[in-house]
Amino acid sequence: VEVGKSAAPVAHAERRARGELKPALEQLGRIHASLARDPRRVVFLLDYDGTLSPIVEDPDQALLPERTRETLEALGKAFPTAIVSGRAVEKIRYFVGLDELIYAGSHGFDIRGPNGSPQRQLKHEVASEFRPALKSAAEKIRARVADVAGCSLEDNSVCFSVHYRRCAPEDVPFVSQAVEEVLTEFHQLRRTAGKCVFEVRPRIDWNKGKAVEWLLHALDLADDRSLPIYIGDDKTDEDAFRVLCGRGLSCLVASDSETLGVPSMDASDGDLATYADFRLRDPSEVRSFLESFLDARAQSTF
Repeated sequence: VEVGKSAAPVAHAERRARGELKPALEQLGRIHASLARDPRRVVFLLDYDGTLSPIVEDPDQALLPERTRETLEALGKAFPTAIVSGRAVEKIRYFVGLDELIYAGSHGFDIRGPNGSPQRQLKHEVASEFRPALKSAAEKIRARVADVAGCSLEDNSVCFSVHYRRCAPEDVPFVSQAVEEVLTEFHQLRRTAGKCVFEVRPRIDWNKGKAVEWLLHALDLADDRSLPIYIGDDKTDEDAFRVLCGRGLSCLVASDSETLGVPSMDASDGDLATYADFRLRDPSEVRSFLESFLDARAQSTF
């Protein structure tokens, strides 16, 4: 395995079937050997829900396992490390509870540097002027779905989520229609879909991929002497996978059934294709992957 060397995104990156992805844990020896031969500055960019923390029925209970928190604490001391999440920065920072990490919340619309470090002034916010429209749209959608059991809205600061994981399957089309109809009044907003969630965000050219590019430049890690490693599990992470094609390494978190199964009712035909390089099955495998880099660093492998 020779990891990407380009300092810029591949112009025409191609997606591959999820089933073609090799298990990342089986490739660690080769990845580490490549870094030993050609040392590069490793930077980690990690999604939260479904990547570091297991997916749960109640999004407010997506707590970080203590062992994973310990791993992240050590990782943040050894390598530049950022959490790139759809959650609001304040909420994701509360869940993780580590000041030394960088947090890119609201799908990268709101980026904050580590507290108590020379990088403390690292801050970037996009599309804050859309907040009034987001608030108004959320209020209208909340009113439309008020009687739908299990449906909830989450304010993510510069976007919001409509969760339907706990809804009865027959109610999901109604929730989807409610979101679509309300958004016809807000042409400056758009809907995207994730795992049992509809995301409403500003209609501008910004996503997790753009946020990753901004972070790498802000940290002076955008050259070919750096190795960005992105790990995520959802559709929104594909934007980050794509910008790292040929210049970094990306891992999709997906179970065997998610890799080979049938897309859900809100999925597009391309949901079983990905820009990722490798696959990790679940958050426990993600933790093992991260710990391997800590072990290699402790042994001065690279």
